Amino acid sequence: MEFFSRGYSALRGERGQLQSPDETIERLADCLETATLLEDRRAAVLSLKGLVRDWPEKVGEKSLPAIIKVLHLDSRDMDITKSLLEILMILCTSEEQDSNNTADRFIDYFLMESSNVTVLLDIFEEYDFYVRFNTIKLLAALLFNRPKRIQECILTSPMGITRLVDLLDDTRDIIRNEGLLLLIDLTKSNTEIQKLVTFQATFEKLLALIEEQEGISGDIVVQDSLVLMQNLLRYNVSDQIYFRETSCIQQIPSLLGFVGDSEGDHIPYSIEDWPSQKVSNTVAVLELVRILAEPDGANTTINQDVMVQSGILLPIIQLGICSNTPPIVRTGALYAIAYAIRDNPTNQDTFIKTMVASPPSLVDGQIDPNLPSALPRPALVSLIAITVTADAQLEYSYSSRAAAAFAVFSCVDGNHDTQLVIASMMKMPPIDIENTDYNDKPCSAGSLLLDAIENWELSICDPYKAWFACAILSHIINNNTQAKQVAGSIQFGDEEHGEEPVSLLHHIVSQLLMSTKSTASNSRIPTAYLCLLCVWLYDSPESVSLFLSESTHVQFLIQEVQSSTNDPIVQGLTAFLLGIIYEFNDDPKSPITRGNLQAILSSRVDILNSHVNRLRDSSAIKNASQYLEIFPEDEYLTSSTKNLPPLLIDVAFAEFFKDVNETMQRSMKRSPSSFKPHILPVGTSDNSRENSEEIEAYKGTIENQANSIKDLEQEIAEMMAKLAAMASSENTTKLLETMAIELDDLKKRNDTLSKVISENKSKFAVLEREQEDLLVLMGDQDMKNQQYKARLRQMGEPVTDSENDDADDGDN
Repeated sequence: MEFFSRGYSALRGERGQLQSPDETIERLADCLETATLLEDRRAAVLSLKGLVRDWPEKVGEKSLPAIIKVLHLDSRDMDITKSLLEILMILCTSEEQDSNNTADRFIDYFLMESSNVTVLLDIFEEYDFYVRFNTIKLLAALLFNRPKRIQECILTSPMGITRLVDLLDDTRDIIRNEGLLLLIDLTKSNTEIQKLVTFQATFEKLLALIEEQEGISGDIVVQDSLVLMQNLLRYNVSDQIYFRETSCIQQIPSLLGFVGDSEGDHIPYSIEDWPSQKVSNTVAVLELVRILAEPDGANTTINQDVMVQSGILLPIIQLGICSNTPPIVRTGALYAIAYAIRDNPTNQDTFIKTMVASPPSLVDGQIDPNLPSALPRPALVSLIAITVTADAQLEYSYSSRAAAAFAVFSCVDGNHDTQLVIASMMKMPPIDIENTDYNDKPCSAGSLLLDAIENWELSICDPYKAWFACAILSHIINNNTQAKQVAGSIQFGDEEHGEEPVSLLHHIVSQLLMSTKSTASNSRIPTAYLCLLCVWLYDSPESVSLFLSESTHVQFLIQEVQSSTNDPIVQGLTAFLLGIIYEFNDDPKSPITRGNLQAILSSRVDILNSHVNRLRDSSAIKNASQYLEIFPEDEYLTSSTKNLPPLLIDVAFAEFFKDVNETMQRSMKRSPSSFKPHILPVGTSDNSRENSEEIEAYKGTIENQANSIKDLEQEIAEMMAKLAAMASSENTTKLLETMAIELDDLKKRNDTLSKVISENKSKFAVLEREQEDLLVLMGDQDMKNQQYKARLRQMGEPVTDSENDDADDGDN
C-alpha cells in the first residue's frame, strides 16, 4: 500500500489538486535526483514508466539525466533496472509520425558518455530474463540508429565484448538468438570488433550451436550463426588465420552434411528434399567457402589447400553437379568449386581427375530404377555440359550456367597443360550407329564446345549456348601459343568423301557471317564469335596469316563495320579485330601484307577508331559482370525464358580490351615501315638464324674497330718518340707545336672510336644474352613438344607424319 500511496501522491499537489503532466514529470525527475531512499527512487521510476508511453517527449526532456543517474546508481536492483530499461527503450525508439526527431536527440544524449553503454554491458552479469532481454533490445536500437558511436563505446568497455559473446551460451533460446542477432549487426563493418569477438572462441561456439541444430537441416539459428561467421571472416586476415589454425576449416564439409569419401571411384548422383530453410543454410555455408578463397586474398592459397585437403570438393561437386539442388544452391556450389581451385595448380589437377555421375533420367523428380546407372565422366566435362546445356534431361538456370562457365575458367586459366589437352580434344566423336537412341553418349570437353560453337542455329532461343562455348574456348587458347596452333590445325570436312577441308578458324568466321545475316540471331552470338577471334588472333601472326588466307574475310569485316543495321557492340568488336589483324600481320607467309592492309584500311581509320571508342564507353565493357555473376537468381530461371540476363561480354575480355584498345587504335594510324619485325615464336629457325647473323656482324665491327685503336696507339707512341728525339734541335718549338696538334687530333679520333666500341660492346652483350636465352627456350620447347606428342599417343590421338618423323629422329 505504501508503494501505491507514494505513486498517487506524486500525481497530486500539496492541497490534493491534480497536477499537469509537465509538473508531475518534473516533480518525479526531481525525486530521482534528490531521493536518498531506494524505495523513493523505485516509486519515481515506476511512475515515469506509467507516463512515458503517453508523454515520451516530456519525460525525456525533463528526466533523462536523472534516469541515467539512477541507472548507474541502482543497476543491481532488478525492479528499478527493468523499469529504467523499458523507459529508455521507449525514448530511443522513434515513432513514424515523430517530426521533431525526439528519439534521435535522446539517443545522442545517452551516447555522449561511453560509460552509459558500459553500464548496460555490465547489466548482462544479471541472469534475469527480462533484464537481459530488454538490455539486448536497447543496445540493438542504439546500434541501429548510431552504429559507429555504439561500436566506439563498446570498444572502451573492458569486458563488453566478452559479455556479449557470453550470450551465446545462454540456455534460453530467446536470449541466445537475440544476442546472436546483436552480434551480427555489431560485426558488419568494424574490423577491431570482429577480432575481439573472434578471440572469445566464437567460432567454436557457433560450430557447436550449428551441430546442435542438426547442421544445414536446422532452423534459422543455423543461418544466423553462419552469417555471423561470414561477418567475422570477410576481408579479415587475422580472423581467417585463427579460423584455419583452430581447425575450423576442416569442419566445413561436415556442415554440408557430407562425411567420408564418395562411394566407389566417382561421385554418385543424389536426390534430396530441399525445404526453404535448408536452402538458405546451404547457401550460407557455400558463401563461407567463397569468403575463404576470395581471389587475390592474403590467405587464399593456403585456405584453398586446407579446404581441399579436408575434402571440400566432394560436397560442393555433389551439390553443384550431381544433385537435384535448387538453382540458387547449385549456383553457389559451382562458384564454390571455382573459388576453391582458381589459381591453384594442385587443386585444379585434383578437380580434373575427379569423376562424377552423369545426370540420370528422372521421372517426377525421381531416378527411374528401370534405367541403367549413368556412366561416370570427368567433372570438367560435366561443367561444360551444364554450361552449354548438353544434358537435355535437365534444365539449368542462366545463373547456374554462368557459374559453371566461371568454374571452367578457373580450371583452365594459367594451366597450360589443361588448355592444351582440351584444345586437342576439339573434334567430334565418330557416329555410333548401334547406340544412336541413347542420350548419354560419351563426349569430351572439346567436342561439347565444338558442337555448341558449330550449331548455334539449332538453339536460336538460347544464344548463351554459343556465347558460353566461345568464352570458354577463348580462355583455353588465351596466352597459349601451342593451344592456338592446335586449334588452328583442327579441320572440318572429310576429304575421302569429296569434302573440302575447312579450318576451325575459318569455320568460326563463317558462323559469324551467318549469325550477322540471320534475322533470328541474337546480337550475343556474333559478339561471342568476335570476342573469340580477337583473343585468338592477338599476338599470333601465324593465326592472322591463317585468317587472311581467305581473301574475303577482311572485306566481310569492313562491311560489318559500315553496316548501319548492326549492333554498336558488334561494330566496335569488328573494328577492334581489324586493328589486331593489322598490328600482328607479321608472318612472312601472310597472303596479305601489312602494306596491302593499310591501303584497304587507311581511308577508314577514323571510322574504325570511333567504333572502338564507342565500344570502350559502352555499358557492356564498363559493367561487365565480375565472375559472370547474374542477379537476381529467380528472374532467369530457365533457358526458355524470353527475359535474357544482361550478360554481353566476359569480364576477362573487357579487361583485355581496356588494356590494348588504345595501342590498337594507334597502330592503325602507323605506316607499315614503322613497325619493328614481330619476334617469331621461340624455336623457329628463321628467328635464330637472323639473330645469329646480326651477332656475327657486330662481332666483325667490334674487331675492326679494336684493330684501328691499336694502330692509333702505335702512331701515338711513334710521335712521342719523335718529340723526345727532337727536343734539343733548333726547330724544337715549331715541331712541338705541330706534333701537339697532330697528337690532339689522334686523341680525339681515339676517344671517338672508344666510345663507338663501348656502345657496340653493349649491344653485342645484349644480343649474346638473347641468343643464349633463345637456345635455352628452344631446348625447352623441343622437350615440351616430345612430352605433348607422347601424351597425345597415350590418349590415342593421331600424330601427323611430321610429328612422327621428329619423334623418330629423337629416338635415333
